[in-house]
Amino acid sequence: MGLERQKRTARHLCRFLALALIVWMVNRSHQDFLNRLHERGQPIDLADAREIMADTYSLEPDTDDPTVLLAFDVDGNELGRLTQTSPSGDSAIGFSGSTNLLVAWDVDQRVASVTIRSSGDTIDHVDAIRESPAFFNQFTGQSMEDLSKGYKVEAVSGATLTSLAITDSLALRFGGQAQASRFPQPIQLGEVTSYFPEAAELLPSNTHPSLLAVLDAKGQTLGQVGRTSPYADQVIGYQGPVDTLLAIDQNGRLVGMNARSSYENKPYSEYPNDDAYFSSIFKGRTIPQLAIMDLVKEEVEGVSGATMTSMAMAEGIVKTAGALEQENLNAGKTKPLVNWSAMDSGSLVVLLFAGFVAFTRPGRHKGFRLLHQVLLIGYLGLINGHVLSQALFFGWAQSGVPWERAPILALLTLAALLVPMATGKPFYCHQLCPHGAAQQWIRKLRTKPVHISVKINRILEWIPFLLLAFIVLMAFRTSAHTVAILEPFDAYVWQVAGGVTIAIAILGLVASAYVPMAYCRYGCPTGAMLKLFEFRSNDRGWNRRDYLSFAFLAFALVLYFSS
Repeated sequence: MGLERQKRTARHLCRFLALALIVWMVNRSHQDFLNRLHERGQPIDLADAREIMADTYSLEPDTDDPTVLLAFDVDGNELGRLTQTSPSGDSAIGFSGSTNLLVAWDVDQRVASVTIRSSGDTIDHVDAIRESPAFFNQFTGQSMEDLSKGYKVEAVSGATLTSLAITDSLALRFGGQAQASRFPQPIQLGEVTSYFPEAAELLPSNTHPSLLAVLDAKGQTLGQVGRTSPYADQVIGYQGPVDTLLAIDQNGRLVGMNARSSYENKPYSEYPNDDAYFSSIFKGRTIPQLAIMDLVKEEVEGVSGATMTSMAMAEGIVKTAGALEQENLNAGKTKPLVNWSAMDSGSLVVLLFAGFVAFTRPGRHKGFRLLHQVLLIGYLGLINGHVLSQALFFGWAQSGVPWERAPILALLTLAALLVPMATGKPFYCHQLCPHGAAQQWIRKLRTKPVHISVKINRILEWIPFLLLAFIVLMAFRTSAHTVAILEPFDAYVWQVAGGVTIAIAILGLVASAYVPMAYCRYGCPTGAMLKLFEFRSNDRGWNRRDYLSFAFLAFALVLYFSS
């Protein structure tokens, strides 16, 4: 028995190491990808030049600026010049990263073309830019001076931040500066009358250069107004930054705030303005008090339905207040190791209650099990959206686990991995997955389930593992977040869930009315992955989980060394 136990432990250890090695390779591959994107001095070769100037025969560095290449034809005639915006323009960040551009100039020193070489920005936004040739055509014919001044262009709908970052990147590359604000519209008098009804004029403030003094018809100061842009332009909500109007009375206290412009979709962008409680958190505080607000300690939570937008507003207000003070008041302040909220505390209670139901005799009582399912679906899922998925796992594998920003998801992941390793039981799938609990409810709608033959069942059971293999492929080849549409779990974040995700969730539940736990058995790659971590005490010799783990390892090795 002792020898058999040692062999079983060795097999389990090998399986764990195989899975850990896959995660390591995904991370290294992604970091190498990022390094390539940000590689300084990425060479421009003949192939690049010939895509723009077909007759290019040779390239030679400009003696005045080696970063500029002169293109010549076979007879030695100059065709134009080529350069790129990296590294000078790398500080221009779009939605989630910078974009390196290839710029071609004609012999008259006018822009002949602008194209994307590489980008660390969100794939969907970059693709939208690539598919809009009219956007780059706006730069054609411009001079270097025009670009340095931040030549005004029409942004691509749905990719405004990326469009603006491209414009800024060109400005930075050719000696100019990035646009001061993502929201160029200045504060208008009509915006402040709701806070200062007698306002007649706005003038620069004597106390804070970035604020405007609000004056009445007699020239008396009523208060001050300001906005969070450009200080908070890098604080991203759901689809981009938010510009918030701040109204301050004569005593220096905030009397009102309003999201004046954003990149969010309606109606979500309007929710924070309609929530009186959210604004009351900040009203009555002075600029110094706002500057030292600890949103985590004060348990500031977002507005339901627009959580990311409202939290971006909150962070932007704090950041702007700090800038207005022109003091680094938080420099010596120790930040909390973990950003823990009241919602996280609630999810932790659900996690502990799930352990009580799973591993204690009293927990098996029907009443406890029913309460447990209600908490999973209603609170953990629909209210908090704390659901594990492959997009989450492989996103973390690529970029690291954000322990400080998502502590409860990290704890759920540890429970999902470690408990099966210690007990051999599928803890997350059976006790913590909201979609699993929903399927358990749905299956009670029919007393006679559809019978599936053993042969068909064996074939269908391979689908989750094939999906998992596809996700591994995507994790090495692109952003793992693109695989979110393969699973239903984002549907529990119902405020922003996509149509495909919702459709998969509904279809999975409908199927479970006919075939018990249909999605879990025949469609869930997350469940398939977690099965590989089930270290059962009754394992006898090598089993399918062992073989699959090493098959995935071999697949990952091929992808890693071929990437």
